[in-house]
Amino acid sequence: MRKSEKGPPGFRCVSVSPVFLLVDPTLEDAARTLSLTSPGGVDRHFARGGGARGRGETALVEVPGSTEKLVLRRLLHGGVLGPLLGPIFLGIGRPLRELRVTAELRSAGAPVPRPALALARRIAGPFRSLVVGTYLEPDAVDALSFLESGPDRPRLLRAASAVGRAVRRFHDEGGRHSDLHVKNLLIRERGDTTECIVIDLDKARITPGLTPGERMAQIMRLFRSLLKRGVLEPVGSRGCAQFFGAYCGKDRLLRRALWRRVDRELRKVAVHKLGYR
Repeated sequence: MRKSEKGPPGFRCVSVSPVFLLVDPTLEDAARTLSLTSPGGVDRHFARGGGARGRGETALVEVPGSTEKLVLRRLLHGGVLGPLLGPIFLGIGRPLRELRVTAELRSAGAPVPRPALALARRIAGPFRSLVVGTYLEPDAVDALSFLESGPDRPRLLRAASAVGRAVRRFHDEGGRHSDLHVKNLLIRERGDTTECIVIDLDKARITPGLTPGERMAQIMRLFRSLLKRGVLEPVGSRGCAQFFGAYCGKDRLLRRALWRRVDRELRKVAVHKLGYR
């Protein structure tokens, strides 16, 4: 296995051809009980569903003998290859890289889910169907669902601050998300406190020392997703300011560097709006 295709240290391979499974060692017995190493085992979990709705197929799976649950996500091609190839891949590197990046960021203290497994099932020859599993974050909902639920102003502003802090920590630890949008953030409220978890790290990378330009590009991608999903209005200028203030904190140099890029990024927003329905 090439270095680029290695999963996190300590994870175990419990594969049985035609299924390759790399799993958190605490899940080794559960993986067999759940039939994840059988050719049709993971497909049966997806048939039951239970996961969040989105572009990709997901399944919610209870861990035998535990109160924990797993979220399984089937990987898909995006862009121009999406309609052509869908869930069919060459090789197994993509889920292993996601698992490794997620584990490294979490170990560094970034607000990302706990990685559980990577699975590849051979379809024919070198072609594979790929799945990534993470532990469920209990009592959390994606940020789009949170906004569509109509939270009052104090809850919304707490959530905006939580998102700002989470994205800042994610970036400070070198996290570069390939698709930072409103559904790839989880919001968890506990009393008067709110936290945010950054999820779906497919094709994410760790690049220490992100520049202000790289940071702003990701922040504005998130902003465009609010606009595209029709939830920018409830966030409003106060919510955006709350996010920005929490992201920058007391770092005045970063704040000024990001602000210098606002006009340029807003011009990009205007171009993107032409393609929105």
